[in-house]
Amino acid sequence: MATTSPVVLPATPKDGVPCLSGDSVGEKGASNGGVRAGPLGSALRRQKGGVAKFWVAQDPYRAAADALIRVEHVESTTVAYYVRDKAAIVTPLNDDGSSARDPIYPGSILLPPDGHVRITVTIGKASACFEVTM
Repeated sequence: MATTSPVVLPATPKDGVPCLSGDSVGEKGASNGGVRAGPLGSALRRQKGGVAKFWVAQDPYRAAADALIRVEHVESTTVAYYVRDKAAIVTPLNDDGSSARDPIYPGSILLPPDGHVRITVTIGKASACFEVTM
């Protein structure tokens, strides 16, 4: 006989953090509600209709915690959840071996071919929301 543990999934960002338009921010990512995420803008839209590279990080970086990413296709209300394990945090390096930026949780998400996407990210006590039009 197998058992499962209950999981509590946050439906919206904590503390009333509004969604940031990913259409109006730079290609490299953006910060909102104590979370950084990217790429956004046209870099994310170019990956629509399939697997898309998408990294998240705490802003500023704190003790490692698992990251929960909720991707909602607004028109269809389809929702997918992705969990990034705190053990998977990496620090990107420049060509000379120096640290390129703070540690990130790398990975992928699935994106629809069109419509509006709302991405909610929760890392520890930090929570953010980003909206993108495909």
